[in-house]
Amino acid sequence: MSTKTPAKIRHRGAELAPFLERLVERYHRPDYLGSDPLALVHEFSPPDDREIAALLAALLAYGNVKQIQRSLRTLFAAMGGHPGRFVRDFQPAEAAARLHGFRHRFTDAEDVLCLCWLLHQAMQRAGSLEAAFLIGDDPSEPDLTGTASRFVNYLAGMEFAPHFDRERMLARSSFKHLLPRADRGSACKRIHLFLRWVIRPEDGIDLGLWRSISPGRLLMPVDTHVLRIGKHLGLLSTGAGSLRAAREITEALRGADPEDPVRFDFALCRIGILKACPTVSRLDSCRVCELHDVCRKRKSLERAAKRKGY
Repeated sequence: MSTKTPAKIRHRGAELAPFLERLVERYHRPDYLGSDPLALVHEFSPPDDREIAALLAALLAYGNVKQIQRSLRTLFAAMGGHPGRFVRDFQPAEAAARLHGFRHRFTDAEDVLCLCWLLHQAMQRAGSLEAAFLIGDDPSEPDLTGTASRFVNYLAGMEFAPHFDRERMLARSSFKHLLPRADRGSACKRIHLFLRWVIRPEDGIDLGLWRSISPGRLLMPVDTHVLRIGKHLGLLSTGAGSLRAAREITEALRGADPEDPVRFDFALCRIGILKACPTVSRLDSCRVCELHDVCRKRKSLERAAKRKGY
Protein backbone atom coordinates (compact mmCIF):
# COMPACT_ATOMS: atom_id res chain seq x y z
CA MET A 1 0.00 0.00 0.00
CA SER A 2 1.25 3.47 -0.84
CA THR A 3 -0.66 4.92 2.10
CA LYS A 4 0.01 3.62 5.60
CA THR A 5 -3.19 3.03 7.52
CA PRO A 6 -3.02 4.22 11.16
CA ALA A 7 -2.94 1.31 13.61
CA LYS A 8 -6.17 2.36 15.30
CA ILE A 9 -7.97 2.29 11.93
CA ARG A 10 -6.35 -1.00 10.95
CA HIS A 11 -7.66 -2.72 14.09
CA ARG A 12 -11.10 -1.13 14.02
CA GLY A 13 -12.47 -3.63 11.49
CA ALA A 14 -11.59 -6.53 13.76
CA GLU A 15 -13.37 -4.83 16.66
CA LEU A 16 -16.47 -4.31 14.51
CA ALA A 17 -16.48 -7.79 12.95
CA PRO A 18 -19.57 -9.11 14.83
CA PHE A 19 -21.52 -5.94 14.04
CA LEU A 20 -20.48 -6.01 10.37
CA GLU A 21 -21.52 -9.65 10.07
CA ARG A 22 -24.96 -8.73 11.42
CA LEU A 23 -25.23 -6.00 8.80
CA VAL A 24 -24.35 -8.45 6.03
CA GLU A 25 -26.90 -10.95 7.32
CA ARG A 26 -29.58 -8.28 7.30
CA TYR A 27 -28.83 -6.30 4.13
CA HIS A 28 -26.71 -8.43 1.78
CA ARG A 29 -29.80 -10.02 0.28
CA PRO A 30 -31.55 -9.82 -3.11
CA ASP A 31 -34.51 -8.16 -1.33
CA TYR A 32 -32.45 -4.95 -1.29
CA LEU A 33 -31.28 -5.01 -4.92
CA GLY A 34 -34.08 -2.63 -5.88
CA SER A 35 -32.05 0.23 -4.42
CA ASP A 36 -29.02 -0.56 -6.62
CA PRO A 37 -28.19 -0.32 -10.36
CA LEU A 38 -27.02 -3.92 -10.11
CA ALA A 39 -30.68 -4.95 -10.06
CA LEU A 40 -30.88 -4.35 -13.82
CA VAL A 41 -27.80 -6.48 -14.48
CA HIS A 42 -29.48 -9.40 -12.74
CA GLU A 43 -32.24 -9.27 -15.34
CA PHE A 44 -29.83 -10.75 -17.89
CA SER A 45 -28.93 -14.43 -18.01
CA PRO A 46 -26.11 -14.85 -20.59
CA PRO A 47 -22.75 -14.15 -18.95
CA ASP A 48 -21.60 -11.84 -21.78
CA ASP A 49 -24.74 -9.72 -21.41
CA ARG A 50 -24.26 -9.56 -17.63
CA GLU A 51 -20.59 -8.59 -18.03
CA ILE A 52 -21.19 -5.67 -20.42
CA ALA A 53 -24.36 -4.62 -18.61
CA ALA A 54 -22.38 -4.56 -15.35
CA LEU A 55 -19.66 -2.37 -16.86
CA LEU A 56 -22.15 0.09 -18.34
CA ALA A 57 -24.26 0.13 -15.17
CA ALA A 58 -21.22 0.85 -13.01
CA LEU A 59 -19.84 3.56 -15.29
CA LEU A 60 -23.24 5.30 -15.40
CA ALA A 61 -23.74 4.95 -11.63
CA TYR A 62 -23.70 8.65 -10.86
CA GLY A 63 -26.83 10.54 -9.82
CA ASN A 64 -29.75 9.13 -7.87
CA VAL A 65 -30.64 5.46 -8.16
CA LYS A 66 -34.00 5.98 -9.86
CA GLN A 67 -32.44 8.17 -12.53
CA ILE A 68 -29.61 5.67 -13.08
CA GLN A 69 -32.01 2.74 -13.40
CA ARG A 70 -34.24 4.69 -15.79
CA SER A 71 -31.27 5.52 -18.02
CA LEU A 72 -30.02 1.94 -17.96
CA ARG A 73 -33.41 0.55 -18.95
CA THR A 74 -33.48 2.95 -21.90
CA LEU A 75 -29.92 2.05 -22.90
CA PHE A 76 -30.35 -1.72 -22.62
CA ALA A 77 -33.62 -1.60 -24.57
CA ALA A 78 -31.87 0.37 -27.33
CA MET A 79 -29.23 -2.38 -27.40
CA GLY A 80 -31.95 -4.89 -28.21
CA GLY A 81 -31.91 -6.42 -24.75
CA HIS A 82 -28.47 -7.94 -25.36
CA PRO A 83 -25.69 -5.52 -24.41
CA GLY A 84 -23.04 -8.24 -24.75
CA ARG A 85 -24.07 -9.02 -28.32
CA PHE A 86 -24.40 -5.29 -29.07
CA VAL A 87 -20.72 -4.77 -28.19
CA ARG A 88 -19.39 -8.06 -29.58
CA ASP A 89 -21.13 -7.54 -32.99
CA PHE A 90 -20.80 -3.74 -32.94
CA GLN A 91 -22.04 -2.15 -36.16
CA PRO A 92 -21.37 1.61 -35.97
CA ALA A 93 -24.18 2.90 -38.20
CA GLU A 94 -26.83 0.61 -36.75
CA ALA A 95 -25.62 1.25 -33.21
CA ALA A 96 -25.74 5.03 -33.71
CA ALA A 97 -29.33 4.79 -34.95
CA ARG A 98 -30.34 2.64 -31.98
CA LEU A 99 -28.78 4.95 -29.38
CA HIS A 100 -29.82 8.21 -31.02
CA GLY A 101 -30.94 10.70 -28.39
CA PHE A 102 -29.70 8.71 -25.41
CA ARG A 103 -28.47 10.78 -22.49
CA HIS A 104 -27.74 10.12 -18.84
CA ARG A 105 -27.02 13.45 -17.20
CA PHE A 106 -23.88 14.63 -19.05
CA THR A 107 -23.13 11.29 -20.76
CA ASP A 108 -24.59 11.19 -24.26
CA ALA A 109 -24.96 8.64 -27.05
CA GLU A 110 -21.62 9.51 -28.64
CA ASP A 111 -19.78 8.80 -25.39
CA VAL A 112 -21.41 5.38 -25.03
CA LEU A 113 -20.97 4.51 -28.71
CA CYS A 114 -17.27 5.34 -28.62
CA LEU A 115 -16.80 3.27 -25.47
CA CYS A 116 -18.61 0.33 -27.10
CA TRP A 117 -16.37 0.63 -30.18
CA LEU A 118 -13.24 0.48 -28.00
CA LEU A 119 -14.65 -2.46 -26.00
CA HIS A 120 -15.51 -4.27 -29.24
CA GLN A 121 -11.91 -4.02 -30.44
CA ALA A 122 -10.41 -4.93 -27.06
CA MET A 123 -12.60 -8.04 -26.79
CA GLN A 124 -11.77 -9.09 -30.33
CA ARG A 125 -8.06 -8.66 -29.71
CA ALA A 126 -7.92 -10.30 -26.25
CA GLY A 127 -10.75 -12.79 -26.65
CA SER A 128 -12.90 -11.50 -23.80
CA LEU A 129 -13.32 -8.51 -21.53
CA GLU A 130 -11.74 -10.39 -18.62
CA ALA A 131 -8.75 -11.34 -20.76
CA ALA A 132 -8.36 -7.70 -21.82
CA PHE A 133 -8.34 -6.66 -18.16
CA LEU A 134 -5.80 -9.34 -17.22
CA ILE A 135 -3.33 -8.15 -19.84
CA GLY A 136 -2.30 -5.36 -17.49
CA ASP A 137 -2.53 -7.30 -14.24
CA ASP A 138 0.44 -7.80 -11.94
CA PRO A 139 -0.54 -10.42 -9.34
CA SER A 140 2.20 -9.16 -7.03
CA GLU A 141 0.35 -5.86 -6.56
CA PRO A 142 -1.80 -5.91 -3.40
CA ASP A 143 -4.82 -4.26 -5.03
CA LEU A 144 -6.22 -3.60 -8.50
CA THR A 145 -5.51 0.12 -8.74
CA GLY A 146 -2.66 -0.30 -11.22
CA THR A 147 -4.46 -3.01 -13.18
CA ALA A 148 -7.56 -0.85 -13.55
CA SER A 149 -5.51 2.08 -14.81
CA ARG A 150 -3.64 -0.09 -17.30
CA PHE A 151 -6.99 -1.46 -18.51
CA VAL A 152 -8.21 2.08 -19.17
CA ASN A 153 -4.97 2.80 -21.04
CA TYR A 154 -5.46 -0.38 -23.04
CA LEU A 155 -8.94 0.73 -24.10
CA ALA A 156 -7.72 4.23 -24.93
CA GLY A 157 -5.01 2.64 -27.07
CA MET A 158 -7.56 1.09 -29.43
CA GLU A 159 -8.28 2.67 -32.82
CA PHE A 160 -10.84 5.48 -32.65
CA ALA A 161 -10.91 5.97 -36.43
CA PRO A 162 -12.74 5.79 -38.70
CA HIS A 163 -15.83 6.31 -36.56
CA PHE A 164 -14.52 8.71 -33.92
CA ASP A 165 -11.81 11.34 -33.59
CA ARG A 166 -9.30 10.29 -30.93
CA GLU A 167 -8.15 13.78 -29.96
CA ARG A 168 -11.68 15.16 -29.70
CA MET A 169 -13.06 12.22 -27.71
CA LEU A 170 -10.16 12.11 -25.26
CA ALA A 171 -10.62 15.86 -24.69
CA ARG A 172 -14.33 15.49 -23.90
CA SER A 173 -14.91 15.59 -20.14
CA SER A 174 -18.04 13.44 -20.51
CA PHE A 175 -16.09 10.70 -22.29
CA LYS A 176 -13.13 10.88 -19.90
CA HIS A 177 -15.66 10.45 -17.08
CA LEU A 178 -16.39 6.96 -18.47
CA LEU A 179 -12.71 6.00 -18.37
CA PRO A 180 -11.47 6.97 -14.90
CA ARG A 181 -7.77 6.59 -14.11
CA ALA A 182 -7.44 4.82 -10.78
CA ASP A 183 -3.77 5.73 -10.22
CA ARG A 184 -4.17 9.51 -10.01
CA GLY A 185 -5.39 9.80 -6.44
CA SER A 186 -9.12 9.45 -7.13
CA ALA A 187 -11.19 6.72 -5.45
CA CYS A 188 -12.55 5.76 -8.91
CA LYS A 189 -15.63 4.36 -7.23
CA ARG A 190 -17.35 3.27 -10.44
CA ILE A 191 -14.55 1.08 -11.83
CA HIS A 192 -14.03 -0.57 -8.44
CA LEU A 193 -17.79 -1.09 -8.18
CA PHE A 194 -17.75 -2.96 -11.49
CA LEU A 195 -14.81 -5.06 -10.31
CA ARG A 196 -16.63 -5.95 -7.09
CA TRP A 197 -19.66 -7.07 -9.06
CA VAL A 198 -17.78 -9.35 -11.47
CA ILE A 199 -14.98 -10.68 -9.20
CA ARG A 200 -16.76 -11.46 -5.93
CA PRO A 201 -18.39 -14.92 -5.87
CA GLU A 202 -22.00 -15.19 -6.99
CA ASP A 203 -24.10 -14.82 -3.85
CA GLY A 204 -27.42 -13.37 -4.99
CA ILE A 205 -25.90 -9.88 -5.10
CA ASP A 206 -22.50 -10.05 -6.81
CA LEU A 207 -22.07 -11.95 -10.06
CA GLY A 208 -18.95 -14.12 -9.82
CA LEU A 209 -18.20 -13.77 -13.55
CA TRP A 210 -14.42 -13.37 -13.30
CA ARG A 211 -12.63 -16.11 -11.39
CA SER A 212 -8.99 -15.35 -12.21
CA ILE A 213 -8.59 -12.61 -9.59
CA SER A 214 -8.82 -12.99 -5.82
CA PRO A 215 -11.55 -10.92 -4.12
CA GLY A 216 -8.88 -10.07 -1.56
CA ARG A 217 -7.33 -7.62 -4.06
CA LEU A 218 -10.52 -5.60 -4.52
CA LEU A 219 -10.82 -2.06 -3.18
CA MET A 220 -13.93 -0.64 -1.57
CA PRO A 221 -15.93 1.49 -4.02
CA VAL A 222 -15.95 4.71 -2.00
CA ASP A 223 -18.95 7.01 -2.45
CA THR A 224 -20.67 9.54 -0.19
CA HIS A 225 -22.52 6.80 1.70
CA VAL A 226 -19.38 4.75 2.41
CA LEU A 227 -17.48 7.90 3.42
CA ARG A 228 -20.16 8.99 5.88
CA ILE A 229 -20.83 5.58 7.41
CA GLY A 230 -17.13 4.73 7.45
CA LYS A 231 -16.33 7.90 9.37
CA HIS A 232 -19.13 7.27 11.87
CA LEU A 233 -17.88 3.73 12.49
CA GLY A 234 -14.25 4.80 12.86
CA LEU A 235 -13.19 2.90 9.73
CA LEU A 236 -11.94 6.08 8.07
CA SER A 237 -9.81 8.97 9.21
CA THR A 238 -10.56 11.09 6.12
CA GLY A 239 -13.80 12.37 4.66
CA ALA A 240 -12.41 12.85 1.16
CA GLY A 241 -13.35 10.47 -1.66
CA SER A 242 -9.78 9.55 -2.55
CA LEU A 243 -7.63 6.54 -3.35
CA ARG A 244 -6.23 6.94 0.15
CA ALA A 245 -9.74 6.60 1.62
CA ALA A 246 -10.49 3.53 -0.51
CA ARG A 247 -7.32 1.81 0.64
CA GLU A 248 -7.81 2.84 4.24
CA ILE A 249 -11.34 1.51 4.63
CA THR A 250 -10.47 -1.66 2.70
CA GLU A 251 -7.56 -2.31 5.05
CA ALA A 252 -9.78 -1.65 8.07
CA LEU A 253 -12.39 -4.12 6.78
CA ARG A 254 -9.63 -6.65 6.19
CA GLY A 255 -9.57 -6.92 9.96
CA ALA A 256 -13.09 -8.38 9.76
CA ASP A 257 -12.47 -10.53 6.67
CA PRO A 258 -8.88 -10.78 5.38
CA GLU A 259 -9.85 -12.74 2.26
CA ASP A 260 -12.88 -10.72 1.12
CA PRO A 261 -13.02 -7.29 2.81
CA VAL A 262 -15.23 -5.73 0.13
CA ARG A 263 -18.13 -8.07 0.82
CA PHE A 264 -19.33 -5.53 3.42
CA ASP A 265 -19.80 -2.83 0.76
CA PHE A 266 -23.38 -3.60 -0.26
CA ALA A 267 -24.63 -3.70 3.35
CA LEU A 268 -22.82 -0.50 4.37
CA CYS A 269 -24.21 1.30 1.33
CA ARG A 270 -27.78 0.19 2.14
CA ILE A 271 -27.53 1.95 5.51
CA GLY A 272 -26.75 5.20 3.71
CA ILE A 273 -29.06 4.82 0.71
CA LEU A 274 -32.03 3.71 2.81
CA LYS A 275 -31.22 6.36 5.45
CA ALA A 276 -31.09 3.79 8.22
CA CYS A 277 -28.41 6.14 9.49
CA PRO A 278 -29.87 9.68 9.33
CA THR A 279 -27.91 12.09 7.15
CA VAL A 280 -28.23 14.80 9.82
CA SER A 281 -26.63 13.70 13.07
CA ARG A 282 -28.74 14.65 16.10
CA LEU A 283 -28.91 12.85 19.41
CA ASP A 284 -32.62 12.13 19.12
CA SER A 285 -32.17 10.41 15.75
CA CYS A 286 -28.81 8.83 16.67
CA ARG A 287 -30.40 7.03 19.63
CA VAL A 288 -32.62 4.99 17.33
CA CYS A 289 -30.06 4.56 14.53
CA GLU A 290 -28.88 1.08 13.56
CA LEU A 291 -25.28 2.15 14.20
CA HIS A 292 -26.08 3.37 17.72
CA ASP A 293 -24.00 0.91 19.73
CA VAL A 294 -20.81 1.32 17.69
CA CYS A 295 -21.09 4.83 16.25
CA ARG A 296 -18.30 7.22 17.17
CA LYS A 297 -20.28 10.21 15.90
CA ARG A 298 -23.07 9.43 18.37
CA LYS A 299 -20.56 9.19 21.20
CA SER A 300 -19.05 12.56 20.30
CA LEU A 301 -22.51 14.15 20.27
CA GLU A 302 -23.25 12.69 23.70
CA ARG A 303 -19.99 14.05 25.10
CA ALA A 304 -20.75 17.48 23.65
CA ALA A 305 -24.27 17.44 25.13
CA LYS A 306 -22.90 16.42 28.53
CA ARG A 307 -20.43 19.30 28.51
CA LYS A 308 -23.30 21.68 27.79
CA GLY A 309 -25.37 20.16 30.59
CA TYR A 310 -28.09 18.66 28.34
